[in-house]
Amino acid sequence: MSIRHERKDAMENRQLILQTANQLFHEHGVQSVSMHQIAKTAGIGQATLYRRYAHKGDLCFDVLQHYGRQFIQEITEYLDKHKQAAPIDRLSGILGFWIDAIETNAELIVEMSSKMNFNCDDNQSNFFLSPMYRTIRDQLSELIQETIETDPEQQPEPDLAAHTIICSISPIGYFHIKNEKNYTKEHMKEHYRRLCVLFFKKA
Repeated sequence: MSIRHERKDAMENRQLILQTANQLFHEHGVQSVSMHQIAKTAGIGQATLYRRYAHKGDLCFDVLQHYGRQFIQEITEYLDKHKQAAPIDRLSGILGFWIDAIETNAELIVEMSSKMNFNCDDNQSNFFLSPMYRTIRDQLSELIQETIETDPEQQPEPDLAAHTIICSISPIGYFHIKNEKNYTKEHMKEHYRRLCVLFFKKA
């Protein structure tokens, strides 16, 4: 009984921390919020917070993981609602969601990246092993398969094409070209839609 109670408390404590951090990040920006402020606002001891999260980058990663689960649900609902739309339109729609996610979580991504030592063998911090990546890649791959010709010598392999698209919209690369050219978010979405048409639409 005591073990079950502790597990429930730990889960509730984690949800409280994530909700508090989300609220403070939204109100003040990620950079301006300290771990001390998060602990104080959540009404927990700072030692308790640090036992779960070694630094703010670690907490940001967990916040992004939580967002990722919501993102997957949004993608699922979008595809279910737009079953009759052309594959190329659904594909560009998913990329629009992905760009929105990058824009919404830009500060979180930067903070997380600056604090964490990413290791491709570390399942906990490797984006390419996350449910979010797998969901996006699988959905893009299916839609690409619907739009391309079946000639293997002329068309890209769907999984590789989907992976390439995701990598091309990595946060660092995305904001580099967007800021250098002073593009708007809507311009970036339209640009990727045109690329999808150019590379995948049937003649």
